Amino acid sequence: MMQTPSQLRRAVIACDVFQHDAALILEAGGLQPFWLEMGLHDQPGILRDRIQELIQRLDADGLCQEILLLYGACGNGLVGVRSGKIPLVIPQAHDCLSILLGGMAKHERILRENPGLYFYSPGWVHGHRVPGPDREAHVRREYQKKYPDDEELVQDLVEADAETFLHHDIAGYVELHPCKEAESYCQRCAAHLGWKFLKLEGDPTLLKDFLHGVRDPERFLVVPPHHQILRTSHGQFQAAAIAKNDNFFALDEKTPADGEATIL
Repeated sequence: MMQTPSQLRRAVIACDVFQHDAALILEAGGLQPFWLEMGLHDQPGILRDRIQELIQRLDADGLCQEILLLYGACGNGLVGVRSGKIPLVIPQAHDCLSILLGGMAKHERILRENPGLYFYSPGWVHGHRVPGPDREAHVRREYQKKYPDDEELVQDLVEADAETFLHHDIAGYVELHPCKEAESYCQRCAAHLGWKFLKLEGDPTLLKDFLHGVRDPERFLVVPPHHQILRTSHGQFQAAAIAKNDNFFALDEKTPADGEATIL
């Protein structure tokens, strides 16, 4: 249900991987988010459509002055998203971990120092999608739904999924607010996989600034009305104006879905 105008002066569309780490900050800032389920970055077209539908709904209601998109690059799910009458704001981030760590620079440094690291957070642990004792069962259930009559294919896909993590050897746990249950589960995952456990210090600065209206262009992109989100070959988000004769809520069939966009 839509909120009152006073609550929606700034709306937040967010991945629910942030529900634990962002909830207190969102409440403190008087912001009511619209949560989308985690994992949609695996289906960027669906993620894009879901975000666009919410933008269109908020734009039509006219109850807010700014729409925040609490996402990083995330499978390029934001590429092709369009603003209507209300400007959009997004953080310059590789993914949710860049946001939890305070920015891309720290994220990149940690990966350089620990090339075998796989990130865990309370949100990802809650979803049981992370490598560990429960992932195989989760993946198997998902593939069985998709291929209910081909158990051999399901088994091949489950094994292929496990192989994608063979180059990892560190479970890196990051949080903004203490969550002993999630930290303990990450330790169990590390033990199950024979990996090293590494606790990383989260940094709420980027998230706080994003939610409380700081808008320096190095860290945040403001997408003006009637613009489309693109991504450069260097991985930065940019905005491009939409042609006046274009229906800015109708996604172009040629909108890049999984690759990097070319700046117009």
